[in-house]
Amino acid sequence: MNIVIVGHTDHGKSTIIGRLLYDSGSIPEQKLDEISKTCELLGRNLEFAYITDALEEERVGQLTIDTTQTFFRGKNRDYAIIDVPGHKEFLKNMVTGASLADAAILIMDGKEGIKEQTKRHAYVLTLLGIRQLIVAINKMDTIDYDELEFRGQEAQLLRYLDLIGLRPTAIVPISAYGGDNVVWRSNRMSWYGGQTILESLNSLKEESMMYDFRMPIQDEYKVEGKDVYVGNILYSRSKFAHLIRSSPRYPV
Repeated sequence: MNIVIVGHTDHGKSTIIGRLLYDSGSIPEQKLDEISKTCELLGRNLEFAYITDALEEERVGQLTIDTTQTFFRGKNRDYAIIDVPGHKEFLKNMVTGASLADAAILIMDGKEGIKEQTKRHAYVLTLLGIRQLIVAINKMDTIDYDELEFRGQEAQLLRYLDLIGLRPTAIVPISAYGGDNVVWRSNRMSWYGGQTILESLNSLKEESMMYDFRMPIQDEYKVEGKDVYVGNILYSRSKFAHLIRSSPRYPV
């Protein structure tokens, strides 16, 4: 199952992926050694985000630029986790990555709350037909794991998601850096009785993705004075369906 992690910049998308891989034992020892040495050279503590942010510009600037995929095994199936950029300037890369997904995790900073890219990324999910959504309210450590703060941010986000027709299957309070409620249940939030992020992933259903004709644009080129658009045609149930192969996603 392909899972895309979306949300505003610096809200913890790459970190939650790194924590999922680290706590599930999915990172090779050689990779961990490389990350540890890089963090030491940069004078930083262990950065879980470096597991997916491999470019030098990403690590030095502490931002995601490119779309990357990584894999791990859950309880019932294998997952491909898609890390996409949060900055508005890289929205094209976000759409490219999200177009490959079957479900999504929308991450939001519990202190900053809902931001511009939180809304934009959630709306893009609706355009791509992604309906299975897990919400992770991150950085609970910055608000002392407070339930009232969490409930306030949860209500604000739900109001927006309701406007665009998205209903999350779970809303999980987490600290991605500390590992709270990502793979292991946190004893710092005893007031929360729901699933962890990994448990929520394992509860998702295998669904066939059916669309009207849609083609998320990855790039555009000028060829002999003509505009050429490049992207993935998503499976179509429209009158154009007979033009597309039976494969769920056919690159053009």
